[in-house]
Amino acid sequence: MHQRITLTLLILSVASINQTLSAQTKAKVEILHANTGEQRANLGPNVQLLLGDVKLKHENTIMHCDSAYLHKHQDSTFIEAFHHIHIIQNDSIHLFGDKLTYNTVEGIARVRDNVKIEKQDITVLTEFLDYDRIKNFGYYFNGGEVLSGQNTLISDWGYYYPDVSEVHFKDSVVVHNPRYTIFSDTLKYHTVTEVATILGPTFIHSDNNLIYSENGHYDTMNDKAHLLKGENQSYVQGSENLLKGDTIYYDRQKGLGEAFSNFELHDTTNNLIITGDYGYYNELSEYALATKRAQLLQIYQNDTLFLHADTLQAIPLPQEESKLVKAYYNVKFFRTDMQGRCDSMVYDFRDSTNTFYNSPVIWAQENQMTAQTIKLYSRNNELYKAELINSAFIISPEVDSLLFNQIKGRNMVGHIKNNEIYRIDVDGNGQTVYYPKDEDIVIGVNRAESSNLSIFLSEKQITGIKLRTEPAGNLNPPYLLPAEDVRLQGFIWLEKIRPKSKLDIFKHVEMPRMDEYTKVYDDYQFGDTEN
Repeated sequence: MHQRITLTLLILSVASINQTLSAQTKAKVEILHANTGEQRANLGPNVQLLLGDVKLKHENTIMHCDSAYLHKHQDSTFIEAFHHIHIIQNDSIHLFGDKLTYNTVEGIARVRDNVKIEKQDITVLTEFLDYDRIKNFGYYFNGGEVLSGQNTLISDWGYYYPDVSEVHFKDSVVVHNPRYTIFSDTLKYHTVTEVATILGPTFIHSDNNLIYSENGHYDTMNDKAHLLKGENQSYVQGSENLLKGDTIYYDRQKGLGEAFSNFELHDTTNNLIITGDYGYYNELSEYALATKRAQLLQIYQNDTLFLHADTLQAIPLPQEESKLVKAYYNVKFFRTDMQGRCDSMVYDFRDSTNTFYNSPVIWAQENQMTAQTIKLYSRNNELYKAELINSAFIISPEVDSLLFNQIKGRNMVGHIKNNEIYRIDVDGNGQTVYYPKDEDIVIGVNRAESSNLSIFLSEKQITGIKLRTEPAGNLNPPYLLPAEDVRLQGFIWLEKIRPKSKLDIFKHVEMPRMDEYTKVYDDYQFGDTEN
């Protein structure tokens, strides 16, 4: 037992000696040069004053100054140095300033006034800097700037880590570059790659656009950004367009922005928004594409059109300073006063025209319109004309939905005011079936035909019809004829596939086959030449 205690004491004694030697080694400061060195009684017995071209060494660090006080203790040395401070760390990092305090055990050099750090092409400028020589990083806390390539980075707080070539900036961060300026809350900057890591709300201003992000990276050397979603979405805002997304890849030189998840492109000039799960936009050519739950939002004065298709494109017309928006495959749209379906659609900004292709069907309040092609014309964001081209057909049900007013012809033009059709002009093979009323009571069924005719409406009811060429027709008592005899050939009522809300445009509902609903009059043959 006595031997074990003695051995333990010996081990502790050796450890204590090693710690003492280590402390003494850390405390040792070599005086490599000084013009004069002296000890003054008024400074104390352990203080040495060095004057003139002072050069000191502590481990792998060299210190230059004009004058210095060395406060020597058993396990540490405290240095106060003045004027023309120059510290060289590991032969690669140069630290300059006017004042220095340094404790050999703590290993932190506190440099004040006209402070500068240089390493290769990186320069740090500040008035207050603490440099941890042991962990090899420096930090300022009262404002500073970093010069790197074409970038000047300014912040209230900054941490420089030369071993990993990084500077961390906090509070009032500003990055000046000839092409843009970055304003940030928190930023990390890699001094070799010149890539800025965005760690907080950040704005990047340039002559062409504004970038906002709370998370991501910006390659300042190659002008490329990878922006991620923080609490808010990242975006790239130009003079006329705004690109948003959960993830954005942006190439400033190519003008290309690519967004994944919740892609949004806002055309602020034309009150248009394109969305999708994926999309991209070229701000130089102004071409855009959206897919995967792609949606077009067309904003009118008092309403918004919601349109969905497999793919949406915005195609510029540079010579005319205009553009086209194309929607193709499985197009469905909803507006409170109008809904529709078709295979494809083109919106032409030159004349504010929506053209629907391949057997479209459009519901305008109680009216159902079908044709091979339908065009809707707008003026000042208000619809004023609908053009039905080839096999035009308009159906409007009565209150009980068993009787249907019908207008059919080769081509039709519907004139619209205050979102209501007030006149319909039919050109070629015009045919009508409608139910005249007397004080809201149906008094008969009127069937008529004319090569050209016009129908007049008021408060959604037919008030008159004008047969222009070779008119023919008759009036029968109501409810006398069976339903199939008062329906024009090609009659089909498609209410069950009508989008009832903006969410319905994403529901898949099969379009019924038109030929299954074709009916012909038994007692009245119009001789329709279009069939």
